[in-house]
Amino acid sequence: MINTDNIKVFNYINYIILACIFPIGYFAPLGEWLLISVIALSGIVKFLLYNYKIKLNKFYFPLIIIFLLLISYYSSINRDRSLEAMGSILGMVIAIYIAINMSYKDVFKNVAYIIGIPVFLTSLCIFSDIAFNAEIRSTLALLVGDNPTSESGNFSRGIIILTMIMPLSVALFISNKEYIFAFIIFTLVSIVVVIGPNESSKVALMCSYFTALIVYFLGSKSFFYFGVVSILWIFFSPFIVIKVIPIITNIDYAIEKTPACVRVINSALVNDLTYRYDSDSKLIIKNENTYEIYEVLKNGTCFRMKPWQVTSTGGSVIHRLLVWEYVGKTIFNKPLIGHGIGTSRIIGQNIVLNIPNSNSYIKGGIPLHPHNNFLQIWLELGLAGIILVLLLWINIIKLGMKVRKKSYILGAGVCASIVTIFVICNLTFGIFQAWWMASIGLIFVLILQAAKHKKL
Repeated sequence: MINTDNIKVFNYINYIILACIFPIGYFAPLGEWLLISVIALSGIVKFLLYNYKIKLNKFYFPLIIIFLLLISYYSSINRDRSLEAMGSILGMVIAIYIAINMSYKDVFKNVAYIIGIPVFLTSLCIFSDIAFNAEIRSTLALLVGDNPTSESGNFSRGIIILTMIMPLSVALFISNKEYIFAFIIFTLVSIVVVIGPNESSKVALMCSYFTALIVYFLGSKSFFYFGVVSILWIFFSPFIVIKVIPIITNIDYAIEKTPACVRVINSALVNDLTYRYDSDSKLIIKNENTYEIYEVLKNGTCFRMKPWQVTSTGGSVIHRLLVWEYVGKTIFNKPLIGHGIGTSRIIGQNIVLNIPNSNSYIKGGIPLHPHNNFLQIWLELGLAGIILVLLLWINIIKLGMKVRKKSYILGAGVCASIVTIFVICNLTFGIFQAWWMASIGLIFVLILQAAKHKKL
């Protein structure tokens, strides 16, 4: 006989762990790996105590992943670096697999509140820190001997995790007819994302809005079409970035006007510059050597203009694009099995990427990782790795379609959270960062629990 009271103890442990995802994501995001490890350990203990039956065919996929990682180590361009990364990656793969499969056997009650209350409290802390400089996170960090290094470091990871889970949390409250809670969570998280410093989360938030509306009104077929597009992007991304990014990065467009003295624009100077009449009212003058651009109106007013590549926002965008272009080209040096697990940070260290339409440059082809999870898998694990990712992604798309077929509201929330994860995977973080792998795994634990709680 199984002692159900003991099983409840394990459920309570998992309740606490799942409720900690969001506070930990903000106050100590690197600790996310510990949370999923505890859930996995809880699952192993239950298996040992209560003789859960496990189908061997469920182990094929993680075993194939482990086998691929070992092959990647032996074919790596730098085995020392691959060995350094191997331990944490293998640990996370095993922990995520166990956590998702073992926790799915349980049905957690009040999933909406397990998610919603921590999301609300964490969002409130972030809002207070950003809007009122409450320094809640900084104070707690100092208490444990940590010293946050930047504003972005203070907020970005927590905001990202909130962005990914917000659609699911709102959908759960709406499906429970608790509209006030849903509105509060939706509004507070949206405000935090908009006023926060993380640009990737803003893009992901907008995508989640559109996804929720489209999937709600158009049904599971709309999510199927997203799946097709996303699969094509994952597979062909190296080809796309090589062909498309050079066109984008070389666009010659000047913005950010600043007043300039009209005396610098004289006939002698104009003769040495490239100039054209842009319209009937102004003259565009460009120095091809210094990349300086002037706009001279017919009334004599003169502006110095910056190419978009060297503005504050454009600089961040061009940096990411040039890195992706370099990664795309590097992938084809070893396209089948990749350069080796964990080697992104040592590839292209001495490469200099010149920023078009400026005298600026980027030192280092890849800053730690490509800031694109799928390009990183292509780069490190090659075609074999990307095929495994596609198989996993197809199952995720099927999950979203299955939930939407049985529930308008929860289906829209699940699909929006999946799209949000996909967007962020394409814009930031390294796929093999332990905290990031753990965060994605934990959110899918919540998605599966939400679906099972609604008997979907």
